[in-house]
Amino acid sequence: MTTTTSAQVKVDPAGPGDAPGAGPAKAPALGRRTPALLVALALVALLGTLATLALRPPPAKGTDAPRAEFSAARAAGHLTEIARRPHPLGSAEHTRVRDYLVATARALGAEVEVRSGEVAQPDMGSPIPAATVHNVVARLPGTGGPDSRGDGKALLLVAHYDSVPNGPGAADNGAAVAALLETLRALKESGGVRNDVVLLFTDGEELGALGAEFFVRDHGLDEFGAVLNWEARGSGGPLMMFETGEGNLPLIDAFAEANPRPVANSLAYEVYKHLPNDSDFTVFRDEGVAGLNSAFIEGFHDYHSRSDTVEQLDRDSVQHHGDAMLGMVRALDGADADDFRGANAVYFDLFARVLVHYPATWAPPLAGVTLALLGGLLGWAVRRFALRPRQLAAAAGVALGAPVAAGGVAHGLWTLALLLALAALPLAEPYGRGWFVAAFGAVVGGVLLGAARLLRRFRPAEVAGGVLIFAGLLLAVLTLVLPGAGYLVQWPLLAALPALWWTCRTRERAKGEGLPGAREAWTGALLWSAGPAVAAVLFVPLTGSLLTALGIPLGSVAVVFVTAGAVSALPLLAGLPANGRSAAVAAGLALALLGTGVAGEGFGPGRPRPDSLLYVRDDVTGEALWFSADPAPDAWTRRVLGDDPRRAPVSDYFPPRGDEPAMVAKAPRLDIPRPTVTVVDDRTGGGTRTVRFRAASQRPAWRIQVRLEREPLAACTVAGTRLDRAALEEQTGGAEDVVFHHYGARGFDISCEVPAGTRLAVDVADFTLGLTSHVSELVGPRPRDTVPVAFGFLPEDSVIARTTETI
Repeated sequence: MTTTTSAQVKVDPAGPGDAPGAGPAKAPALGRRTPALLVALALVALLGTLATLALRPPPAKGTDAPRAEFSAARAAGHLTEIARRPHPLGSAEHTRVRDYLVATARALGAEVEVRSGEVAQPDMGSPIPAATVHNVVARLPGTGGPDSRGDGKALLLVAHYDSVPNGPGAADNGAAVAALLETLRALKESGGVRNDVVLLFTDGEELGALGAEFFVRDHGLDEFGAVLNWEARGSGGPLMMFETGEGNLPLIDAFAEANPRPVANSLAYEVYKHLPNDSDFTVFRDEGVAGLNSAFIEGFHDYHSRSDTVEQLDRDSVQHHGDAMLGMVRALDGADADDFRGANAVYFDLFARVLVHYPATWAPPLAGVTLALLGGLLGWAVRRFALRPRQLAAAAGVALGAPVAAGGVAHGLWTLALLLALAALPLAEPYGRGWFVAAFGAVVGGVLLGAARLLRRFRPAEVAGGVLIFAGLLLAVLTLVLPGAGYLVQWPLLAALPALWWTCRTRERAKGEGLPGAREAWTGALLWSAGPAVAAVLFVPLTGSLLTALGIPLGSVAVVFVTAGAVSALPLLAGLPANGRSAAVAAGLALALLGTGVAGEGFGPGRPRPDSLLYVRDDVTGEALWFSADPAPDAWTRRVLGDDPRRAPVSDYFPPRGDEPAMVAKAPRLDIPRPTVTVVDDRTGGGTRTVRFRAASQRPAWRIQVRLEREPLAACTVAGTRLDRAALEEQTGGAEDVVFHHYGARGFDISCEVPAGTRLAVDVADFTLGLTSHVSELVGPRPRDTVPVAFGFLPEDSVIARTTETI
């Protein structure tokens, strides 16, 4: 009886010398554990590195590739024709590119037509974009007869052919357009297709998915089983399938079969559908059609910029585009309508070579079983006195705090960098991002080492249990909120459960007492490396993609993400010999890396300074002025803005900026023809006045802006789209004014319904592409070490004329 009681006192957490809060547990014997732990950590790091390196796109094939295969070199011939110069909607280059697409697709055996019409896209919000678009529709007829073609559902492949005004659009979206043409050639060479394949080269995507909207209205989607959209947001990197329609499992099956290097995960699908980002695929997805959206996204500084050239484009990325296109067509060819849609899927790639996928309906039961196993193990271990509940909860709190702390420190570092040097860059994205990524990595390492030091006061089993409790809580939340993201925690947690069982089997292991034999030390290290190894394969490459997609300014999000996965390695880190200086060294390293990055961020050859300058003749205010949304004057804009220009809102000319101020200075009043407003039709009936007017430019302007006070408007119709009062309020977010933008034409009509007797104030402005010659003479040529700001982020170079008419 006495011996038994003595043994119970030794293990019982309430026993003498082991009371809660009595101080740190006895330090574990580390002699044989350290080499095993270091090897386990090295294995985890190696797997994460290999998973990241595996993301490279396949090497480009030359012109000697088999004729039935896709060749990036052959596609490059089309690309040099498409991306000679910028070709925005309405420009002469835009017409030339369209004519090239029509002639080439016909020569390759497609039935081609150009479908043109005016369209507005109110779903993009205010300003509401509109234009006359010209879609190129190339159909490759199926060769199968009625018995072999199922219900005849065609496949729709989509890429937009317009570029932004200030870049030739080699990557965005010339790469996809050229790849579609090369895919068409390869399909013909290999004997054609059973079901029709339609290549849709949309117009006006850069202005608000106008061509896609027009295609849906003009043609409809009933004949198509699926839509595959191809895009780019950069100049290289692997092709990532980042968005799907609902019921995506059959298409994920096909994607896994068709793509030799699949890069995709359902986390991206879950996140992207909650973001405000839009592309042509948004229009098709909202129509309920099955489909996939894919893009490559590396090389942010080439996006929407002058450097989006053929020379900057990575041909390996074009090869990845084409391999996926051709593979998907062949995988889906001949499918019936029911083969395109099913349940939603959970999916993720391993080393960009295998796409694991299963129905999303499996996720809750899998999570339930995993959480039940975890709960059972923890309960069993507590009953055996291997775990103390209070210490277990404290260890879980440390694991939870690590991602929060890492994110906070990373955000603070980036705020410091912005204050020091980086505000002049587009979206503050640095040119030399590697130093900042390394600094974030040092932050993660420092936080993990600090957390490991805190956890050394607990038993090894409590460290492990606390980490797994954090993982279990995260799995439960993700399964409920983002079911497609739960896999990130599901499989590392499941892989770690055997290690928890093994650790809690004996008292000595649970408490870390005694000197383990070599076999036991290596067994424990390898078992505890299983969960972190799976986490490294899943989290590390995805963290790189997050940093690329979100940008370094939002790097703290990626830091939180990767730290949440890396805490799975805390049981290994906590078993290493204590070193009180390691976290401090990591903090110092992070600051040094940040300082090196900031010091190297100067502008120069290969790193041009982005800037903008706009001239306004405003007949409403009677002013002529210069303005720029740059953070400060540079050598060029200083010529007209001065050293210390005043700051004022410019929302009259650039509504998306709102009340955010820009640099403003007085300008000489030049003779610039103002836009006109002409009443085309005016009638009153039933207490409502319906007035149709035409806003027109008297010079070669590219965009015409019309601003109307929202309050008196019962409805407005533009480009055949009628917006009633509720729609106007929704699309403007409740703002006082409704703003319309029309592109690529000298004028357009708007019809408005207002109460009878109401006069309508029409505020109209027109915008050129770039500075006109007589305005450029006032400021001089742009220096070679500067470039126009990337399109869509800030106001771009333009000459604006504004006036108002009351009708």
